[in-house]
Amino acid sequence: MSVINDMVAIEAYIKALFPTATTGKQDVPAQPPVNSFYVRMIDEDRETETRYHYRVDRAYQIVHVDKRPDTVLANMDALSTAIYQSELIGHIRVNAFSISQPAKTDNGLFVIIGVLDTSVREARVQAQYPKINNVGIRKV
Repeated sequence: MSVINDMVAIEAYIKALFPTATTGKQDVPAQPPVNSFYVRMIDEDRETETRYHYRVDRAYQIVHVDKRPDTVLANMDALSTAIYQSELIGHIRVNAFSISQPAKTDNGLFVIIGVLDTSVREARVQAQYPKINNVGIRKV
């Protein structure tokens, strides 16, 4: 899967938990609206595990903005609980999720940042060979 598909899956997961929230990917506006979440990819590492597949470890930043510090903290806590209950977001395995303390922005809103550490195993493309159509047996 591509990083864009993974970000769409994470955004959809957040949107399902918080249907009234505004969501976005990769770009956090200078003046984000109240009750908004943004998903940003911050790191990727690929590692070979076998000849047939490799593991893609990615870290995503989830930024949440709202009016009050207790609201952003409660929402990120609810997101964290949901993530750890399922351990999966679509096909993405969740390794860890951590959050920062709320901080006040220049426009008077509060922001909290979570880091979502994930893994996805991807199959390598294998060589294709023509199928054997018939096998004949000869008795000697």
